[in-house]
Amino acid sequence: MSATKTTLIAALVLLLTFGAGFIGGAAVHHLLIAHRETIPPFATRAMLNRLDRRLDLTDAQRKQIEEILQRRRERINAMWSGVRPAVRAEVDATNAEIAKILTPEQRSKFERMRMHLGDRHGHPTGKERTEPTR
Repeated sequence: MSATKTTLIAALVLLLTFGAGFIGGAAVHHLLIAHRETIPPFATRAMLNRLDRRLDLTDAQRKQIEEILQRRRERINAMWSGVRPAVRAEVDATNAEIAKILTPEQRSKFERMRMHLGDRHGHPTGKERTEPTR
């Protein structure tokens, strides 16, 4: 194989690896973190395993990082539980404000596409959202 062809294949493999990592990371963030009330324990284990694979951690480093991730996960979850109701209220207020200026037909369409904190199919996670004022 020529040097040019080898270089091209190596660049393609590198690009595909980078792309897969980016898409995988985005998917993990979307599925495990963005739409949850809390960060689940398995998300920190997944992060630890990823760091271990990429950084070839020693046993001591792995143990220390596991403790850090666990401690920070608990802190993030505590903060998020305090902030989430305020964020939910702002999202609901935004939706209500937008709904007020729409026609009935537009409002019907908006109900299916409006901003929310639940998943993308309109199903809230955790507490039920309040309907916007009409």
